[in-house]
Amino acid sequence: MAEWTYMDTLNVPMYPCVRRIIRHGNGRMELDGILEKETWENAPWTDAFVDIEGVARKPNPLLTTRVKMMWDDDYLYVGAVLQEPRVWGTLTEKNSIMYHENDFEIFIDPDGSHHNYYEFEINCLNTIWELVLHRPYKDGHSLENPYNLNDIHSAVHIIGIPNDPSVQCKQWSVEVAIPLKELVQFDERRSRLVQAGDSWRMNFSRVHYDLNIEKNNETGKDHYVKVPNQREYNYVWAPTGIIDIHRPEKWAFVYFLDLPTVDSLQWQQTQLTLQRELARENILTTAYYKQREYFDVHGVYAASLNSLYGENTPNGLTLETTENGKIYQFVYIDEAGKKHSINHESKYLKP
Repeated sequence: MAEWTYMDTLNVPMYPCVRRIIRHGNGRMELDGILEKETWENAPWTDAFVDIEGVARKPNPLLTTRVKMMWDDDYLYVGAVLQEPRVWGTLTEKNSIMYHENDFEIFIDPDGSHHNYYEFEINCLNTIWELVLHRPYKDGHSLENPYNLNDIHSAVHIIGIPNDPSVQCKQWSVEVAIPLKELVQFDERRSRLVQAGDSWRMNFSRVHYDLNIEKNNETGKDHYVKVPNQREYNYVWAPTGIIDIHRPEKWAFVYFLDLPTVDSLQWQQTQLTLQRELARENILTTAYYKQREYFDVHGVYAASLNSLYGENTPNGLTLETTENGKIYQFVYIDEAGKKHSINHESKYLKP
């Protein structure tokens, strides 16, 4: 429970995803990896990425990473700018394990169930890797690797020269167009295309390694190599509190607007609504982590709420378990009489 006690202190970001203004005909936005252009001007930036463990435990990154998003009828557009003096990447084969080198990663959970979510990774050479996780790793992960969308598009732009230690770069930036139609399969609750007023859970991650410069024995030229015996840095939009990005309960809310600009007053009201939604979810997430801790000690899940909460059980919360104590479900009835639930594999269902 100590794990969640800290995780629960971390702020969950919220982002207003504006509609794309289509200026020249219809169809997909042309991608070139450059965000300093008119197309992106109305999309707000996320806050700069922080260490995945949170600012209370790790200092802020020296290199800035920020993201913008927008959408139209067909695509979710993600644009990222990664400050980087040493742009480095060698992987050129699609669906290579991208996080072994510096990369940028996207995670999308449309129905907020913590299950059945899409992952996209890309490096500075525009090499991509796609996969789907049906359950997070902490819950005995089930994944499909690779899992490629048919209509995915991406572009990378580099200010500098990649893989050349003689050149100090400024940044590399990414544009990705993700087909909304193909994301419907990950929204089991609504089973339809996204609409204005919907919210998704998403996160972004930047994997970064410290590099040495060594001479290539074959070419005689300097090249980058990872510093040996040193793990990667994980810089993220929404920190999870531990070195595990696969905690969807801590991912950000992305709210889809029906306008190309953000109305600040309306957005404030929307954030209050999302905060109330998160508070209801956290009642169940807290119960789930209490059960994990109980299982670690006893080898079975608690059969009663009293074993977990004593006299402090939240109003509206009930517990259902099987006779063998291996499977359970918490149910929470909210103030409007609507049912929310979470099970032993952290799958969260809401109205």
